[in-house]
Amino acid sequence: MSKNNKTTDSIDNRILQSIKLDDKLSFERVYKQYWSKLYIYAFNVLKEREICEDIVQEIFIDLWTKRRDIKITDLNSYLYQSVRYQIFNCFRKNKYKKLLLMKFDLFVEQYAIDELYEGKELQDEINDIISKLPEQRRRIFQMSRREGLSNKEISDNLNVSVQTVRNQISTSLKFIRKSLKNIYMILF
Repeated sequence: MSKNNKTTDSIDNRILQSIKLDDKLSFERVYKQYWSKLYIYAFNVLKEREICEDIVQEIFIDLWTKRRDIKITDLNSYLYQSVRYQIFNCFRKNKYKKLLLMKFDLFVEQYAIDELYEGKELQDEINDIISKLPEQRRRIFQMSRREGLSNKEISDNLNVSVQTVRNQISTSLKFIRKSLKNIYMILF
């Protein structure tokens, strides 16, 4: 070890002892001496200003809050190792976030498939209920809902009044709603 390193270590040790005794000026001195170096070190790896600022800030907050209990033999090494550890944590958290996002995407995809399946099930139930309608009512309902014909077109087509078409559609809808309600009451 060179004489210069011994001098720096000695100064750092005195500063650390002062910090342990709640000397805010010594802490500010360390902060001013190391903050930009630690930030640049973190930024060279992460390339994200805010995250790097947070990491360095967190290291100094941690240093101050644990100042009485922390065992540091080399301040420079301790600070750089702390940055490395925080960078590692950042990578691990990002990997975890990516994993969660992948799981969420799979969940959404599965939900969409379930929704389609439930929609098909519901459509099958409705088709089954419609098949139970009397023939003319079923025909009127299908012409209205499936073929998209107006009440007037249906009445002209089947030689019935427009009011009869309205009544038959209304009765069909009530029957379908009631049947679906009964089905869902049984299921749930």
